[in-house]
Amino acid sequence: MKLREFGTTGKKLSALGIGTWEIGTDINKNIESIKYALDNGINFIDTAEMYGTEPIVAKAIKGYRRSDIFIATKVWPDHFDHDSVIKACNGSLKKLETNYIDLYQLHWPSKTVPINETMKAMEELIDEGKVHYIGISNFSVDQTKEAIESMKKYEIVSNQVEYSLVTRDIEISGLYDFCRDTKIAVIAYSPLSHGKIFSKIEMIDELEKIGTSYNATASQMALAWLMNRDNVFPIPKASNKEHMKENISSADIKIKPEDMKKMDKMEAKYYQ
Repeated sequence: MKLREFGTTGKKLSALGIGTWEIGTDINKNIESIKYALDNGINFIDTAEMYGTEPIVAKAIKGYRRSDIFIATKVWPDHFDHDSVIKACNGSLKKLETNYIDLYQLHWPSKTVPINETMKAMEELIDEGKVHYIGISNFSVDQTKEAIESMKKYEIVSNQVEYSLVTRDIEISGLYDFCRDTKIAVIAYSPLSHGKIFSKIEMIDELEKIGTSYNATASQMALAWLMNRDNVFPIPKASNKEHMKENISSADIKIKPEDMKKMDKMEAKYYQ
């Protein structure tokens, strides 16, 4: 599994992470899938208090050395006031059955609680050793700048946003360039755009044609496209071991520049 530096943390994370949003109702299969990933080089798991999957992650990582796994979770905007952030973090620690969270993220921007108040609590959690790094999720360029300006001691190390071959809003808005230039890691959720890439037969045919020389499927090429971009960590969900195995294979694909150019044009070509 390819490792790459995660933002400004100095940490080396697997280029591919494990997403746990709506991973399925079969908990045993979910746990088996996560364990398979950990056994095959993935060291990055993303969850959230809102997902309800923190206890599943806790069960899946039993028996592994905690320091070998980078766990990211999120606090919901309803809990963004100072005391609620602290309470939510303690709740996530209990559900994850761990004494620290590697990356604690603000799940969405709040329309009611000032970012300064939220970040004050987040920085206190780092001081207490309960959190190692602070991230944000679904923040625009301006909101990211505001979050950065609200920090007193520490840095924003990541922004988790929807990003895929056919969902390119962060490129249009300038968020991708901003994060790249400021070394904020981009965690790409829904990297297959909820299956949207499979809705255009012509696009699948082209992806499969490109994938022939890499011995890769269309979905593997779509994931590889993200991992061949600067500073991007896709976190596809994989509710079973078979899907996880297919996803893991995509991390080793080094796409040729000419093929990257073809893939770069696909959204405009097929989704106008």
